[in-house]
Amino acid sequence: MATGERLRPYALAALTALLLALSVALAVPFLPALTWGVALAIIAWPLNSWLRNRITANRTCAAVVASAVVILLVAIPSGYVAQQVAREVSSSTEQAQQEAVQGALRERLLATPVLRDAVAWAERPEVNLEGEAKKAAREYLGNGMWLARGSVAILLQLAIAIYILYYSLRDGDHFLRAARRLLPVTPEEADRVFDRAGGSVHANLYASLVTSAINGVNAALLFWATGLPAPILWGVVVFVVSMLPVAGIFLIWLPAAAYLALTDHWGGAVALVAWGVGSSVLVDTLLYTWLAGGRMRLHPVPALLSFIGGLALFGASGIVLGPAILAVTVAVLDVWHTRATNNPLPPVEGATSAGTT
Repeated sequence: MATGERLRPYALAALTALLLALSVALAVPFLPALTWGVALAIIAWPLNSWLRNRITANRTCAAVVASAVVILLVAIPSGYVAQQVAREVSSSTEQAQQEAVQGALRERLLATPVLRDAVAWAERPEVNLEGEAKKAAREYLGNGMWLARGSVAILLQLAIAIYILYYSLRDGDHFLRAARRLLPVTPEEADRVFDRAGGSVHANLYASLVTSAINGVNAALLFWATGLPAPILWGVVVFVVSMLPVAGIFLIWLPAAAYLALTDHWGGAVALVAWGVGSSVLVDTLLYTWLAGGRMRLHPVPALLSFIGGLALFGASGIVLGPAILAVTVAVLDVWHTRATNNPLPPVEGATSAGTT
């Protein structure tokens, strides 16, 4: 009996570890929805609190209104940009087809020294680019089930993100009280951890908005200066696309530079390439990490590593998860340091999340 009693804690620990691992496995497929649902809830928490205090004491009504505001702020610009981009792409495609029929596109390619050899290679009798392109398109897009599954997966992630956003706003204070009870730290130490986590989300989304705005304004001015069509529209597109940490403005400036090169506007093409590379290094990397690291109270070097490492490990969700993990790690190390030195924790510097309001 004594041996069995001694083994009970170990059996309970093993069972707990197994259940935690299974819970993580259940959540991993919905990591993007979980990440962005919670991140948007942290950003919208001041609005939710204001609604509770000034408009309605009903937390359900406040959460519904705050969630609707967030969804509209995200959906309206994204939908507008998607519609305008689709229209521009359709117009450009029609123009390219007309030029191809008239032979103007081929003449432009032949007039470009860098592309002249590529045109000659593509026009050899044994090379059938059109046939290979059609074959690749059939293999890539011919499976309707693949497209359906992709669309359903995206819609499911969006639905779960909205679901998490709503309940995080409605019951966020209850969730955090439960987390405080489960964490093996004092309430003051838990507030420190939650403040760091919420601060990292605010810092990274703030840095993303600032750098995206800079990229958007610069893109609009450069498109206008080089004579590209719809500079204001493409400036807005660059602002939205800059929020994507993986693709970024590369999707915009590379085709635009190629178009300018094909139309013999080499100065504009070089300027676009220089701007794209410079923005990636100076704005999207150095300025971003300086802004985010400053608000997270971290040196730019670990802030940059957490951002890049988060992207490599978690994909697009890493823009939030990477810095948040680092911020929480620093907070936990602060707890260990204060316990080892018997020094009290400094007061939390303001409320950055639902846990500190």
